[in-house]
Amino acid sequence: MKNNISHWFASLVSVPVAVVAGMFSMIAFDIHLVFDTMIAAGGFFAAYFPTQSITLNSQLQKMGITKSEYRYVKAQLAEAREKIKRLRQSYKNVRTLKDARLIYDINRLVRTVYQTVENDPKLFFNIQQFFHSNLDSAVNTIEQYLFLYKMPGKTKEEKVKLHETRISLLELKRTIQSNLSSMNKNSYQALEVEKDFIKLNRKLSTSTMKLDNTLDEQKVKLRKKEKEPVYQNRGEDDERGK
Repeated sequence: MKNNISHWFASLVSVPVAVVAGMFSMIAFDIHLVFDTMIAAGGFFAAYFPTQSITLNSQLQKMGITKSEYRYVKAQLAEAREKIKRLRQSYKNVRTLKDARLIYDINRLVRTVYQTVENDPKLFFNIQQFFHSNLDSAVNTIEQYLFLYKMPGKTKEEKVKLHETRISLLELKRTIQSNLSSMNKNSYQALEVEKDFIKLNRKLSTSTMKLDNTLDEQKVKLRKKEKEPVYQNRGEDDERGK
């Protein structure tokens, strides 16, 4: 999450403050080392918390979310991280290559969504269905499916139910892909704007080049016209001289 930046920046500021406070206490007050250490720690926290808060608020303002929204997204990501661990552990129960491929695809999509929201928490509100419903469905269904699939002595009806469950997982995979597309909708719109801007610049450049070529041609024609009377005058002077 983005708070790592504010944490490291605040630590970078607070450590020198703590060192200075501890050294000042040792030199100025000349008291017990325990108290010097406590003063140094107090200087660290006195510098850390305001710096971390100011840096985080500045980052949240750039991201366009409030601190309460940020905390909520952070809590949701923490829950999602545990579910993703469970999803990753399900590989050990896979029995067929096609199931391994399906679970790999779902896991890859889930991790992509998680990492994207982790880098830009504001996107969470474009994809809440994934965190509140689809991720739970994916983890629980895959665990139950793999657990029942490895059980011996399955009846024909049980095999049919497992096949239907696998089809449901394929549908869930497409749903998560749809979630990902919905989350990236604004990014694709911005990409279209950039493409249109590039096309416009190319047209303007082409028009400017054509205009420059036209102006150059007109200058050449003017120079030729200016030289023609000079040649004519010289011819008339030669005739008069004869």
